[in-house]
Amino acid sequence: MITIRTVRPCRPSGLMRLGLVALAASPALGLANEMSFGTTTLNWGGYVKADVLYSRFSEGEVAQGGARDFYLPGATPVSAGGGNSYSVLDAHAKETRLFISAKTPYQGLQIGGHIEFDFIVSQGAGNEVITNAYNPGLRRAFLTIDNWLIGQEWSTFQNLGAIPETLDFVAFPSEGTVFDRQTQLRYSHGNWAVALENPETTVNTAGTVAAKNDSQLPDLVLRYIAPLQGGNVGVAVIARQLSIDDASTGGPDDSETGIGISVSGKLPLGPATDFRFMLNHGEGIGRYIGLGLSADAALDGNNELDAIGITAGYVALRQAWSPKWRSTVTYSMFTADNDVALTTNAVTQRVSSASVNLLYSPVPKITTGVEFRHAEREVESGADGSLDRLQFSAKYVF
Repeated sequence: MITIRTVRPCRPSGLMRLGLVALAASPALGLANEMSFGTTTLNWGGYVKADVLYSRFSEGEVAQGGARDFYLPGATPVSAGGGNSYSVLDAHAKETRLFISAKTPYQGLQIGGHIEFDFIVSQGAGNEVITNAYNPGLRRAFLTIDNWLIGQEWSTFQNLGAIPETLDFVAFPSEGTVFDRQTQLRYSHGNWAVALENPETTVNTAGTVAAKNDSQLPDLVLRYIAPLQGGNVGVAVIARQLSIDDASTGGPDDSETGIGISVSGKLPLGPATDFRFMLNHGEGIGRYIGLGLSADAALDGNNELDAIGITAGYVALRQAWSPKWRSTVTYSMFTADNDVALTTNAVTQRVSSASVNLLYSPVPKITTGVEFRHAEREVESGADGSLDRLQFSAKYVF
């Protein structure tokens, strides 16, 4: 027997709650669709989102896609003062997103799965000349057995409950956040979660950064999130094996330890106000922070890995002006402790950005708004550049 109905996902539990938070930072997700096939229940939903972005890069031109579709802090052009500014208007609907999830009770177990994709993470050969056609890209794909999760999901090092409400695709002040989706084996119990996650080491060799999949041990993450009335506070730690093994071609063969901590949360300051934050610090955690602003490690003259230190974080204040109007103000920063003798002075030393928006939801399932962002990037040589962006968005959640 097939039963179709519409339900409100207002009291999801466990892993489904995390999935809904990741779907949209808006407080009103609207309705989700539910269909039952015998003992199996399917849920599906997503959103349609259109964006118009006017960007001004102070130090040079940026190619279409990527840093013009969303804020990519490592792609802001820099110069020593001789750059020419570049302004451009872009419009796209690539962030549009779909998901389907399922759950089946079986002999006392709760079995489930989730698949999610959008059109911005894997654009393929699409262009804006005629059809604006883009490829769907896998975001999340995992199965669950009670408290166990197996598959591609947001990293356990990340606290989805601290997401600020912004119009940018990343939904974070990008340079200051943990941001990673990857395959993992996770066990959750109450407020605790522990995971073994896919290892990947990014190595800077005399200024050239490459990803090395030579690790023999998974990344180990332990997280605790304490719920608050209307918020949460979380702490996560990560331990990693950083590895490079090019011995078969006469290259370096070495490993190093990476370790980091992330403290984050959402603190209610009143019935219409909340404060969200994240602070990250560690060595050898570059690919987890700021969309890969820094490599995990640099290779020295003895062909040994030297883990790169990073400090990054953000703060965000959200204020609801009325049931339909609200704003979020953010500030974010990133700094890297590079040994320029190994990395060269062309690598990013620090990045910061600030944003403010005004959002309007005429009905619970629709959000429109405008957001302004100013960002600055500086590399170790002292060359710097900035980005100013005005973004307009309209989103329908279904």
